[in-house]
Amino acid sequence: MGETQKLRHAIIGVGSLVFNMHRPALELSSTEVCAVCDIRPEVGQQRAEELNVPFYQDYQQMLAEVKPDVTVVMTPHYLHAQMTIDALRSGSHVLVEKPMAIQVADADRMASAAVETGRLLAVNFQQRLRPEILAARRLIQEGRLGKIQRVSLIVPWPRSFRYYSLASWRATWWGEGGGVLLNQAPHDLDLVCHLAGMPQRVISWNRTNFHNIEVEDTISAMLKWENGAAGYLHISTAESGPKSDLEIVGTRGTLQIGSGSLAFNSFEMDVLEFLRSTNEIYRGPDAFPEEVKLDEGAGDHPNIYRNFHAAILQGTPISADGSQGIMSLELANALIYSSCTGTAVELPLDRQKYAALLKKLQENSRHKQNPNL
Repeated sequence: MGETQKLRHAIIGVGSLVFNMHRPALELSSTEVCAVCDIRPEVGQQRAEELNVPFYQDYQQMLAEVKPDVTVVMTPHYLHAQMTIDALRSGSHVLVEKPMAIQVADADRMASAAVETGRLLAVNFQQRLRPEILAARRLIQEGRLGKIQRVSLIVPWPRSFRYYSLASWRATWWGEGGGVLLNQAPHDLDLVCHLAGMPQRVISWNRTNFHNIEVEDTISAMLKWENGAAGYLHISTAESGPKSDLEIVGTRGTLQIGSGSLAFNSFEMDVLEFLRSTNEIYRGPDAFPEEVKLDEGAGDHPNIYRNFHAAILQGTPISADGSQGIMSLELANALIYSSCTGTAVELPLDRQKYAALLKKLQENSRHKQNPNL
């Protein structure tokens, strides 16, 4: 067997907290780090020395001089869109951290830039590669759940007051474009869309319960799908407790998806068929637990890099490309728009209306943008 082909990676935002999650992927045989960039020279230079690569403060200079095969963008959210587009236009493939942007119109531009340049764009939704998610998606695609009827998810993401003080861009309309919906919830929203499809209609009640921030720390929302399925979401950084399972109920069975676990119960017959034909008046069809074999592996950053490298070198599908990465952001934007306007929102989201709302929220923000933070 020949040696593994290496792809030269440049990292923008190497001083970010999320860098340590990416670090194990930098040890893969297909990964070669060729340069790093950060606007803060002290932390950026330190990381460059650890990796034994050149350090840049100007990402455009780095792209022009280094010409990487892959650019990894892990900067604050509001910088993702332009940096990704610039990297694509420089000839580099791009892996961008979630969320891919703070508003869906920018995500559209990113996806279009990938098509125009012929480069690949991947969004770092590593949880799609969790063995239980891969198995759940297979069961749904095989029709084992029948027609999906209900989706529910309740997730506490507790964050301390100190967490929100670590950087000026956190929990601001200009820096994150929202609160829990744009920081902690993107993976959750992505899994809902990935497994159940994009909702058709949403209505949300967002509020700030405990934290001294201008954006939401808690959301509760109802979702409706085109086939009539209904969903409920509750996500908060102001609550604690065990994370609830993602539950998906269909006419042929149910799925409860936990962290590292998957419970599948298959009905003896389709619910509609049973309700039409049974002489019973107080029960539904019997349910039988079925063992589901989970693949080896983990939904981690090394697997995202392996997936992206295979897409670049062998043409295999990207786990979450630009068009897929847009879904959770569009859903988050729709939930914000619904709460701010007090109305139900139809999807696809009106890009112009949302851009106008976000601009108004940013103009009224008590935290004004500082490009150096």
